[in-house]
Amino acid sequence: MGNGETSEGESPEQRLAMLDDLRQAERRAVSARVAAVIAHLIGTPLHVIAGRASLIRAAPAEASVAENARRIEEQVEKLAKRIRALIDYLMGPESAPKEESVRAVVDGALSLYGPIAEVRGLTLKLTGSVPTASVEGTSALIVLTSLLSLATRVAPRGTTAELSVTLGADGRVAFELAVPGLVPPQGRIDSLEPPEQPETANVEELQVLSVCSAIVRRNGGQLEVVSQDTGTAKIRYLPARSS
Repeated sequence: MGNGETSEGESPEQRLAMLDDLRQAERRAVSARVAAVIAHLIGTPLHVIAGRASLIRAAPAEASVAENARRIEEQVEKLAKRIRALIDYLMGPESAPKEESVRAVVDGALSLYGPIAEVRGLTLKLTGSVPTASVEGTSALIVLTSLLSLATRVAPRGTTAELSVTLGADGRVAFELAVPGLVPPQGRIDSLEPPEQPETANVEELQVLSVCSAIVRRNGGQLEVVSQDTGTAKIRYLPARSS
């Protein structure tokens, strides 16, 4: 077995790319499952609410109005209870914060996605020096690898996505990833609201950015996407200030 190839004839880089494909497929499957569960939870209550509201509208003076209103209230309470239970189930316990050096996070992310970018025909480049600072390691690595994964899928072959890390005067770390070919989404990335024109939107890009934004905000950070004149968009990620 030579030239870095596995016994099945695939290189380690190809295996990493396959794992990234599986990561994306898993995310889509989770999204589909959550959507199906939500549809199941709210379907019947909403049907009952709509039906009772229709009866009230059709005969607002009937004695049955109070009973129909009671049934609507009952279904609203049931719906709220189901949604709260689903939220509690999906949130789950949080892992304890783990401080990591910015250098370790950057090296870990690039060691995983540099080879994947190569397989997909583009380059991931770290520009400038990496400041000596610490961030919450788990969330930072999840967000950074997700953004690099997005870059390897969006950037055209033969281009370079550039990552830089700076330290502001206030001691705040800032990751900036310039991605050729990335069009800033029209919808808000700080929510999972569907775009107004889903047929013209890149839904997968919006989903990835929305999930990353949720992780960042949950940990007290910020994420934004800024368009540039060169056909490149820059994703700016500011983790929460290290304690």
